[in-house]
Amino acid sequence: MVRNKGRKVAKRSINRRLSELERGIATGLTKAGQNQYTIANQLDCTTKTVRELQKKVKVHETLKDLPRRGRPKKTSPREDRSIKFNSLKNRKLTAKALALKRCPSFTKKRLSITTVKDRLKKVGLNGRVARKKPLLSEKNKKARFLWAKEHRDLTEEDWKKVIFSDESPFTLFQWAGKQYVRRRPGEEFLEECLNPTVKHGGGKIQVWGCFSWNGAGPMYRVKGKMDGAQYRQILKTHMAPYLADFEKEMKSEVVFQQDNDPKHTSKVVQNYLSNKHIVVLDWPSQSPDMNPIEHAWKTLKVKISERTVHAKSLDDVFDICKEEWNKLPLSFFQDLILSMPRRVKALVTARGRHTKY
Repeated sequence: MVRNKGRKVAKRSINRRLSELERGIATGLTKAGQNQYTIANQLDCTTKTVRELQKKVKVHETLKDLPRRGRPKKTSPREDRSIKFNSLKNRKLTAKALALKRCPSFTKKRLSITTVKDRLKKVGLNGRVARKKPLLSEKNKKARFLWAKEHRDLTEEDWKKVIFSDESPFTLFQWAGKQYVRRRPGEEFLEECLNPTVKHGGGKIQVWGCFSWNGAGPMYRVKGKMDGAQYRQILKTHMAPYLADFEKEMKSEVVFQQDNDPKHTSKVVQNYLSNKHIVVLDWPSQSPDMNPIEHAWKTLKVKISERTVHAKSLDDVFDICKEEWNKLPLSFFQDLILSMPRRVKALVTARGRHTKY
C-alpha cells in the first residue's frame, strides 16, 4: 500500500517476466493453497502472469521457457520445393531474379529477395563464384576418361621421370586474383588501400617453361607469336639439354610432356622429336587440370604480385619471372609431381569431366 494525499491505495503490480527461482516460489505457494492475488502481490507481478505460469506447469510440467514458434513462414512447403526446383533448373538465376518472377509460379505472393535466399540456403544452395574451366565436349570427356584409365596404374616413380612444360602470359602489372586489404571505415579510396588497374595489364609477354623432379627447368621468352619453327628452336636450345642432363641423373629414359596445341603437334616439331628419339607423353585435349605446371604458373604469378618492387618494362617482367621461378623450392615441384596419381584417379572418378585440380 502507498499513500496518496492521505489516502491508502493498492500498489499496482507490473507485467514482467519471472525468473526461474520466482516461478518455483509461485508454484510452491500454489501448492500451499495460496490464491493468485496473494502470489502476485508477493512476487510483485500481475495475476495474469501467475495464471499463465500455473497453466504451463499443469500442462507441460516445467518451469522453463517453452520453445517459441516465431514468426509464421511466408511460404508453404510446396512453395519452398518450387523455389528449389527453379534454382536447380537454372543455376545462374539470382535470388533477385527468382523473386521478381514471382517464383514459384503458382503463387500470387510477392516474395522478398531475403525470403528466397533463406529458402535456398536451407536446402544447401548457396551463392558462390563459378569456377572457370575449359569447355568440354563429349569427345573431350571421352578422350580424357580413356587417357585416365590408361595412366591410372602409373606410380609416383613413373611420374618422377616426366618433364612437364607449358606456356603462360605475364603482364607488366601482374594481377593474381582478389586483393584483400585492411582498412578502417572511410578509407576505401586511400591510395594504399586501392588495387590499381590498367587496360590489358600494361602489356604482356608469353613465357615457355618446364620443370621436373629436379626442380625448376629453363625458361624462355617467346618472341612475337610463337609458331612451330620457334617452338622447335625452344626444344632444341632449352628443353633438349635439360632433358639430357635429367636422364643422366635419373639413369633412365625420361618422358617429355606437352599439350595438344597446334604448334606442339606441327610436323616440324614432330619430326624433331622423332629424330632425337624423345619420348612424348600422350596427352588429352582440354586438360590443364592434369598438368601440374598450371599450379606452378599460378604460384609464380602470386609471388610476382607480392613483390614490393615491380617491373617497369616488359624486359623487367621476364627477368622477374626467371628470378621468382628459380626461387621456388624443390619440394614445391616435387609435391606437384607426387599429386599426379591423385589427379588421374580423380579424372577416372569424374569419368572425364572436370576435377578439382
